Amino acid sequence: MHRQHGSLPPVASSRRGVFAEALAVGLAVGHAMRITLINMFRKPVTVHYPTVERPVTDRFRGLLALTYDKETGEENCIGCRLCEFICPPAVIKVEMLKGEKRNYAKLFILELYACEFCELCVQVCPTDAIIMMKSFDMATADRREMLLDKDRLHAIGLQHQPSWATGNRLRDMQAPPKKVVAEKAAAAGEP
Repeated sequence: MHRQHGSLPPVASSRRGVFAEALAVGLAVGHAMRITLINMFRKPVTVHYPTVERPVTDRFRGLLALTYDKETGEENCIGCRLCEFICPPAVIKVEMLKGEKRNYAKLFILELYACEFCELCVQVCPTDAIIMMKSFDMATADRREMLLDKDRLHAIGLQHQPSWATGNRLRDMQAPPKKVVAEKAAAAGEP
């Protein structure tokens, strides 16, 4: 066989590959050991939950809850079923009860274990009856405890602090500012 100029015999090239690979592994181990030594003397950042609670941000969206009207003490839900219709995983079930002055939710069931926390139910609620809370703490070993009825959803609403967003506030953010709308109406000569 005729050997080309500048090429190494197969044995020499395999030795060079082994040494290069060993060097790369040694550098990786050295880098990992350096990071370990640096972090060994740092103050730990572990939060010992649940004895120490970590603060949540203002816009945190956690558990869903139902609300009461602060003035009358009645529940805000009118049983319109908009939340049921818009829910992507279909985990909300609502039955309406017709009243003399207004409607109520006879039945409101939320399967929290399958909820996507997309907040669409909050956005479409015309009475701000369903809101998200600043809490995520509902750990359980039994899925049946994550099947929430109207009473448990009201209890969650009273137990935890509400998140910043309600359906009306979110809709107001998407609409043009009221000042601009009023100026356009005045310019067009509308009352």
